[in-house]
Amino acid sequence: MSDQFTKTFEKLWIGFRARWCDSHELGGATAFSHEELKVPMLHRVVQIDVPGAMVDTMIDSALDHFRERDFDCAFTLSPLDRPADLAERLKRRGFAFELQAVAMLCDRDVRPLCSESVEVEELDPSRYGVWADIMCRSFDFPDGVGALGRKVLDIPEVRFYLAYVDREPAGTALLYTRFGLGCVDFIGTLPHYRRRGVASAITARAVADSQAMGNRWTGLEVVAGSAAERVYKRVGFRPVHNRPRYVRSTSRIDRDPAPRTA
Repeated sequence: MSDQFTKTFEKLWIGFRARWCDSHELGGATAFSHEELKVPMLHRVVQIDVPGAMVDTMIDSALDHFRERDFDCAFTLSPLDRPADLAERLKRRGFAFELQAVAMLCDRDVRPLCSESVEVEELDPSRYGVWADIMCRSFDFPDGVGALGRKVLDIPEVRFYLAYVDREPAGTALLYTRFGLGCVDFIGTLPHYRRRGVASAITARAVADSQAMGNRWTGLEVVAGSAAERVYKRVGFRPVHNRPRYVRSTSRIDRDPAPRTA
């Protein structure tokens, strides 16, 4: 089951992120980028499947691509990527491990949480502007991310959730469903409402709705070891596979730290 979840999660995640970005083929890998919005979420290399002898050529193409866009070059890896030693090859080319993201699966029944202070509402898409404002402030995104999302998220596969604390908007989440998988994303809480149960309540509501829809799986991505991961574990999620991120500044592109190897 874990292998099937991993394949489905990666297919959904890449397809969903591709909606936000421009996609560029790098000879066995895909580079996501955005010409105007300079945020890490919209810039990375994914879906890598190249012969060992072509890894350095692909890395060169990635570095060139992001240097032209004046942005660091980041790779998000998955267990499906090839070759298997890609992480080591990236490190030899000057990429540094930045963080360990993890794909999590909730495979136990979840009910919405009852709380006297936190309420969760599924928003009508016509109220997207309210949702986007809270989401951008929660993640410290520029307003342009919210404006972009107005087009990207105007699809029937998306449900929006807004959490309230004492009737004031406090946090967001969305549920994106494809391939029998409901993916909970953009789980954010405004700074002054954190540690008050907002993330737990809004995540539990989205998971309960995903299960009620008949999805085979409900998943999400989180930074391993973070407070958010502990929240999701309490809701009912468990880690399934790692998605490490490796980053290199393109300002160092002309000073390779090691010779290329096949």
